[in-house]
Parts: sequence; C-alpha cells; structure tokens
Amino acid sequence: MLATITGYGVGLFLHVLAVVVAFGPTLAYPIFSAVAQKTEPRSVPVVIRGIIQTDRVLLNPGMIVLLLAGIYLLSKGDISAGESWVTVGFVAIIALFAMAHAFFAPKSRQALALAERDLKAGDELSPEFEALSKQIETGGKIATLIVVVTIFFMVVKP
Repeated sequence: MLATITGYGVGLFLHVLAVVVAFGPTLAYPIFSAVAQKTEPRSVPVVIRGIIQTDRVLLNPGMIVLLLAGIYLLSKGDISAGESWVTVGFVAIIALFAMAHAFFAPKSRQALALAERDLKAGDELSPEFEALSKQIETGGKIATLIVVVTIFFMVVKP
C-alpha cells in the first residue's frame, strides 16, 4: 500500500520539523555555556557568538515556519481556533518571539560585550557577567517550560 501525501501532511511535517530545528539547539545552550565558563573562560565569547548565530539562522526562521505552518494547518484542517491546544500554541509562539527578541537577543549581546571586556582584563569573568548569565539561564528555563507545555498540549489536545 502506498502512502498518500497530502498538503496537510506536508504542512504537519513542516510544523513538527520547525519545532525541532528552532528549539532543539536551544536545549544545549546551557550546557555549552556552563562548560565554557567552568573549563575555558576564554572560549565564552565564541560560545555566545555561536548561540547568537544559531538563533539568527535556526531559531528565528524556525519560529516563522512553525507559525506559518500552524496557520496553514488551522485553515486546512478540521480544527476550531477555539480549541485550548490551538490557543496555547498561539500564545506560546507569541511569547517565544517576544522572549527571543526582547530578552535573549539583547542579553546575549550584553553578555558578549561583558565577556570580551572581562577577558581583556584577565582570565576571569566578572560577577556582573555571572549575574547576567544567571538571568539568561532563568529565561532559558522559562522558554523551555513554554515549549514543553506547548508540545504537551499539541500532542494530548486536552
């Protein structure tokens, strides 16, 4: 039996793929950052630049594809926009866009500047950098919780 490929099926594939591409790498950011800070502080600016670049080429485009594919699925499927899992999805993507652009992007640029400043003066990162790093880490935990709760709603459809 051959599988039938439909526009809806392709849209669903793109929707799920966009979640993996956009948010998968972000789960490793705290690991990369912690290892760099603890074992080789001089590598911290490179790690931050990598995070900024990953956000630019994977996270942001992935969130756009995720949103557009979700809108396509809503328009083509037998789905009510009033379903709780649809509402959660829209609220989540708006919150994550806001966090990416209003919190993570400026905080990452600030962390990069602080790390570069600190490492010009020596081999240690300042308490100011450490405090900012904790803020970013807390934001990351919140964003991860939003993603996980949203995936739960999308799969379980309560």
